[in-house]
Amino acid sequence: MALRLVHEAPPAQQRRELDDVTLVAAGRGDQAACRAFLQCYQDRVWTLVLRLLGGDRAQAEDCAQEAFARAFSALPSFELDGPARPSTWLFTIATRVCLDEKRRRRRKPAELAADAGLDRADPRDPHEAAQARALGARVERALGVLPIEQRAVFVLRVLCEHSEQETAAALELDVGTVKSRLSRARAALRLALAEVLHG
Repeated sequence: MALRLVHEAPPAQQRRELDDVTLVAAGRGDQAACRAFLQCYQDRVWTLVLRLLGGDRAQAEDCAQEAFARAFSALPSFELDGPARPSTWLFTIATRVCLDEKRRRRRKPAELAADAGLDRADPRDPHEAAQARALGARVERALGVLPIEQRAVFVLRVLCEHSEQETAAALELDVGTVKSRLSRARAALRLALAEVLHG
């Protein structure tokens, strides 16, 4: 399906779900419905895969395209009355694509572009803005060296604001494993940042 990803979805689309009628039509191959599906979810999927892949835009582009290709193939079997929202179902596919890609390449993770909530500096103050950028870069480097299993949990649970249940479903884990991996990820981040800030 020749639908191009454009990573500029309006903020109003960030949390909405596509309606059932359009989902069914997309599952039947209706081009307008497929475009609507892509427009609704492309920005969220792009953000997810970019973070999971450590900011590698070329790799993220390939994985996002593959995720949507798999989603369109599987869309006819999506259960409208099932437990998963369309976005959760799609993020599960995208996450698996990224994990498979990382396992295949076995490359050291690059920096993970992460929204750590640390950039609270006054943008009019160059000194504070520079400090915030430097701290943000340290967070990104620390995230980038987390094992992919911990990073996937951290990205879905914290950065994408999924619930524990949604994160568990996306990664095919039980909730207890999600909690333990998230705890280890946070501990590793705290240690890495403490070493940088006080070392």
